[in-house]
Amino acid sequence: MQWAKSILLACVCLAVWPAQAQRLVFAFNTAEPYKVLDTNGRPAGAYVDIIRELARRSQLVLEIEHAPLKRVLAMMENGSADITIGIKGGLDREAYLQFLDPPFARSSRTLVLQRVNDPRQLRSYDDLLPLRIGVVDGVHYFPQFDADRRLRRDSAPNVDSALRKLLAKRFDVLMINSMQAQGELRGNSDRLRFREAEVRFEFGLQRRIAISRRSAVAQQLQGVLSRELAGMVKDGTVRRLLAKAENADMATRPQP
Repeated sequence: MQWAKSILLACVCLAVWPAQAQRLVFAFNTAEPYKVLDTNGRPAGAYVDIIRELARRSQLVLEIEHAPLKRVLAMMENGSADITIGIKGGLDREAYLQFLDPPFARSSRTLVLQRVNDPRQLRSYDDLLPLRIGVVDGVHYFPQFDADRRLRRDSAPNVDSALRKLLAKRFDVLMINSMQAQGELRGNSDRLRFREAEVRFEFGLQRRIAISRRSAVAQQLQGVLSRELAGMVKDGTVRRLLAKAENADMATRPQP
């Protein structure tokens, strides 16, 4: 009789498990080449693949909310989203962003874009001081730049708008992530009108996945997510997913 009760209990648990699977809300914004929209307008790219695999290994049902960056940050701040990726931290975000360990990739390089016909040679950080510097709303670049009150910044809502403002001479230069620059300029009819300045910035924080401090779900799942992420880093899954995006971008980069 006891064994029959045990079997019945196991069957009941299996029957209700799918209905009780925990939902994980991923706040997604586009950022070439890692976070893009596919031909059907659905979120895609290496970062999306990483979060999908993390949710699968954690036995979670993933729900993706597509929004501009500022809305993504607001969702993380109010706890209506649980997780995001491709977002940097900072003192202004410590209250609501918590970053999972381990990091999933090394830091990314920041470039300075100029118009190709701009004769100014920018070789050091201090060369930026007299310039009007284009940035994208809500983006953190690297600590020295983000905290420097001497710099004259002007913002755009997204990279596409920022590139247009640079060509229109509303910016003197544009700060941009190196891989994002390659992704955004690939296939852009104006790509030959831009050039990289000599100065570039290698330092920065390692890339991490962020969860919301204001989300009870994210806080409850922190240990599970960190454990499964560590497994993905160790077995090479993250490296393979990132390489797919980065190698594709290298293959389409114009040759000198």
